[in-house]
Amino acid sequence: MAVALSHRRIESLGVESLQDGYERQTISPVDVVHAVYDRIDEYADKAVWITVAPRAGAVAYAQHLVTQFEGKPRPPLYGVPFSVKDNIDVAAYPTTVACPGLAYTATHTAPVVQRLLDAGAIFIGKTNLDQFATGLVGHRSPFGTPRCVYDPDYISGGSSSGSAVSVAANLVTFTVATDTGGSGRIPAALNGVVGLKPTHGTLSTVGVVPAVRTADCVAVIAKSVEDAKVAWRIMKGYDAEDIYARHTLPVWPRLWPRGSADDPLRFGVPSSDELSKLSPAYSHLFDNVLDGLTKSMHLQKSSSFDYSPFAAANDMLFHSSVVAQRLASFNEYTVQHGFDDLHPVVRDIFSSGADYSAKRAYADIFTLRALKRAAEVQFRDNIDVLVVPSTVHHFTVAEIEEEPVERNNVLGTFAYFVNLLDLCAVAVPAGVWRNEKGLVMPFGVTLIAQAGRDEDVFELGRRAMEFI
Repeated sequence: MAVALSHRRIESLGVESLQDGYERQTISPVDVVHAVYDRIDEYADKAVWITVAPRAGAVAYAQHLVTQFEGKPRPPLYGVPFSVKDNIDVAAYPTTVACPGLAYTATHTAPVVQRLLDAGAIFIGKTNLDQFATGLVGHRSPFGTPRCVYDPDYISGGSSSGSAVSVAANLVTFTVATDTGGSGRIPAALNGVVGLKPTHGTLSTVGVVPAVRTADCVAVIAKSVEDAKVAWRIMKGYDAEDIYARHTLPVWPRLWPRGSADDPLRFGVPSSDELSKLSPAYSHLFDNVLDGLTKSMHLQKSSSFDYSPFAAANDMLFHSSVVAQRLASFNEYTVQHGFDDLHPVVRDIFSSGADYSAKRAYADIFTLRALKRAAEVQFRDNIDVLVVPSTVHHFTVAEIEEEPVERNNVLGTFAYFVNLLDLCAVAVPAGVWRNEKGLVMPFGVTLIAQAGRDEDVFELGRRAMEFI
């Protein structure tokens, strides 16, 4: 019989650590659930959550797992606590998308979440987000502003704000989030954790409130690449109900390199003009990363890589007819309720989507198709992986309030194009800096590869965390 322990004795919520404790019977899932809820009660930032599952129900479910698997092989996520971004359905719980007027009680659980439950994971609650998953700041929700775990004066990033904080604050092992233009990667970077952006169409978006259907991806945020990959492998799979689900993945002309002297892994970086947008601290840390990639990991930097198609695509998420997809996604709500109850910044973004014609929409489709082809050529001829700073700067909440639109867009400088160009990516911690108060703050980079290269680029991210 496992001994009941205080949450202070449960040092890590990592998947391997928990499974080791369960195997040795030093802890049980019931102990872990109590520890998690104690931490949630004690954590000062109450804006992390929109809905927390009742403790009694989570404890009962944990005890059910103990009874069900007594003396039997345990499923891979046995007793692992996780959170869900509140634009993803969990049966019997409200889905709000941070918009009370849109809130509804879900009757079904999203398939990606159900797969985790079937694998033994324990649902803890629904996390806060930028309203309608529109934003990279984490400061566009009527349910409050989750703050960076390193310094509460700073933004957590968004739109998966509460999700990233729930992981970084050790309240859960991992979270199920979404990523349409960096919404999983940027809050992960700003809180010193890992964000996986899988290939579009490989994780079901059924039961996920859409934002931009052609770009929406279910994402995973965790403390380590290993933990994120465990969840990702369980969640992925073809779903015929998902209109963007892929039967097969692309086959690229070049195999993923072995990383040896005679078959080096080639990488590219943004142009010097783009990198000039970095804060001084971020610029210095990114230089350190590049030094580590070449000297410690023996990657080969491409001298002929052209970043221009990636930069051009980046401008299209909010400066082309692509933005009209957000209006289409929430058309029923806006027809019934108008825009008056929306967050002011979200209202302005949605209103701008009405200005585009069908002619412009088709022109943008063709432009984006050409940029995708140009990006494919760069991956074929010059690089295997693109390495970028996850974002350009870490703003305070006060700075975002001063300039809520432009500073939000600046955060997406190296993020938006990943979804529009159908790429996969992993954001990993890659150093620290000190803010004006002398507090340590995180810096992160994102490794980006072609669709279907998820396993390869995630593994590269894991290695990068060891060397950098």
